[in-house]
Amino acid sequence: MKHIAFAASLLAVLGAAQAHETDYTVTTTWFEPQTQPKNTIFQGSFTYDEHTHTITGLTGQLSESMTGDDVASMVWLPLTYQLQSWYDASLGGTFAAVFKNSTTTTFCSTALCGSPADDWSPQTGVDVGGIYAGFPKPAKNPGNAYALIFVPETPTAALTQAQISKLAYADCTPTAPGGMMMGGGMMGAVCMTGTSLAGYGATGTMDGYPLSQTIAAAVPEPETYALMLAGLGVLGTLARRRARSA
Repeated sequence: MKHIAFAASLLAVLGAAQAHETDYTVTTTWFEPQTQPKNTIFQGSFTYDEHTHTITGLTGQLSESMTGDDVASMVWLPLTYQLQSWYDASLGGTFAAVFKNSTTTTFCSTALCGSPADDWSPQTGVDVGGIYAGFPKPAKNPGNAYALIFVPETPTAALTQAQISKLAYADCTPTAPGGMMMGGGMMGAVCMTGTSLAGYGATGTMDGYPLSQTIAAAVPEPETYALMLAGLGVLGTLARRRARSA
C-alpha cells in the first residue's frame, strides 16, 4: 500500500509541476498590400505559464513576402532568440518578441537615438522611419529581424482588435543570395516592417499591418505519452503485487 501511495504521490507531484505550463503553436499574419498574394507570416511555438502569465521558449520562422515567385517559394528567416517579454494588464495578456540575432539591435544605434537606446521596439521603428542601426554604413547593418506576438490570459481565445493592433514585425536582413542588396538591407537603409496605425501611429514601411493571429495547444511529443504510460505501468505493477500479497 505504501508503494502505491508513494508512486501515486510522485506522479501527482510531477503532474502538478507541469500542469500550469502548456505548449502552444502560434501563427501571426501581417497583410502586405504591395506584395500580394504573399504576406508576412510568423509561425512559431512557445510555453505559457498560466500562473505567472509568462512566455518562454518562443521560437519560429518569419516569411519574407518580397522574396520568391509565389507563397511556396518565399524565404523564411529563423527566429530563435526570445529576448523581450512583458505582461500588459490593460490588454489582458503577455507580449513576447523573438529575434533572428542574439541581440535586440534592429533599428537604432547610439548614434541615431542616443544612449541608452530603445533599439528595436515597433514604436522606435516608426519614429526613425524604419532605418536600420548604423545607417548610412551598409557594413553596420546587423541584419536583425523579429516578430512580436501577444498571448491573452486564455491563450487560445480570439484576439480583440486592440490586441491585434499591437502585433508587429521587422526585417532588416539583406536579400537572399542572388538578390539585389541595396545599402546593406533588403530595402536599402529601410527595414521592412509591419505595424498598425491604431497601435503605433503608422503602418509598416510597405504599408503592411497586422491582420490576424491564432494560437493552438501543441500536440504532445511521443516522449510525453511514453512517460505517462510508464507511470501508469508502475501503478499497475504495484497494484498487482498488492493483490497477490493480500
